[in-house]
Amino acid sequence: MFTKLSRVEKVYSKDNEEMLRNEAAERAEMDFVSAELRGKEIGKAERKKMQALETAKTLLDMGLSFAHIFDLTTG
Repeated sequence: MFTKLSRVEKVYSKDNEEMLRNEAAERAEMDFVSAELRGKEIGKAERKKMQALETAKTLLDMGLSFAHIFDLTTG
């Protein structure tokens, strides 16, 4: 009986270790995806900022005043 119980305990222990490894791998993957999404959001905000600066520069080159550009770009 103790031998059988010992075998069951070893199987349970291996299953538990495997479960913990799988959970750790899933957490790592979720962290990676989350970081990737944050990077895309930051990149999107930076692109939007660069577009706004390019638009303002173009409007300045066209001779518009700062006040007029401000009114046009802040809506």
